[in-house]
Amino acid sequence: MTTNSQKTDFGHSGLYDRSIFQNEFTAQFSKSGRYNAAAIPDMLNLLGMMERDPGVTDVRQVAYMLATVMWETTSPITVTRPALSKKGRPLLDKHNQPVMLRERKWLMTMAPVDEVGRGKGRRYYEPVKVKKLPSGSVRITEQDGDQFTVSPTGLITPLTKKAKMGTAEGGTADAAYAEDDGVEQAYFGRGYVQLTWWSNYAVAGVALGRGLDLLLNPELVKTPEVAYALMSQGMRTGRGFANGRSFSQYFSAGSTNYVAARSMVNGSDHATDIAGIAQQFEKILLKARISRTLEEVTP
Repeated sequence: MTTNSQKTDFGHSGLYDRSIFQNEFTAQFSKSGRYNAAAIPDMLNLLGMMERDPGVTDVRQVAYMLATVMWETTSPITVTRPALSKKGRPLLDKHNQPVMLRERKWLMTMAPVDEVGRGKGRRYYEPVKVKKLPSGSVRITEQDGDQFTVSPTGLITPLTKKAKMGTAEGGTADAAYAEDDGVEQAYFGRGYVQLTWWSNYAVAGVALGRGLDLLLNPELVKTPEVAYALMSQGMRTGRGFANGRSFSQYFSAGSTNYVAARSMVNGSDHATDIAGIAQQFEKILLKARISRTLEEVTP
């Protein structure tokens, strides 16, 4: 899905009209099976972070991040609704109270989420022990007994011979793990784009200027500010999860390739689906963008 973009000026580092954005969003997505009106406040919060991000200078960058978040944070949610008769009237129980039905649906949340299954079946699924050392480094002990140190700059060094990251699920923990006095933490996917493996939490925290905070407290990745910083930096610079791929490879003055942009996150998985969502967001954002900058409206 490569399109010629010569006739459209996508450059924009200003604000978006909230009323237009929300009305157009509802018009575009309300008939989607994943639509969830309760997610709109979180989506607007996310849009605000993009508006304040000096590195985001193109409508297509915003469109693709919103599309990625919509897809990646669609999660199973239990919803409750009244049961209706064939005539569409609410059914009542013997106490004359409405009969309520519980359904499990996959709905967008537009908020940082945990990986579905929390990595079950993956070699990063089992928790590890994390111990902060007086030097400022952190010791990692995996369930098979392999140990590593992580320096304050994110350098990972094996402590045990032939240490290899990750363990098989469900095995018996080694004595070294049981005896370790570190805090047990799990490093399944969290955030807008799923950050996995303890090593990636360590490197990502350093890259964001947070030191080893994310390694020591992985739940920080589920705060919107941290989750957004991880996504934005990766997609803009190609670092971390993006594996050297960045916005500049997919969006230029002459072309737009939302399908190939999926390579920044997860190969070609659902690339066409997400590209279609990005195109919808692009239309919304072009209508909603306004010329005032954030500085012009900040007292």
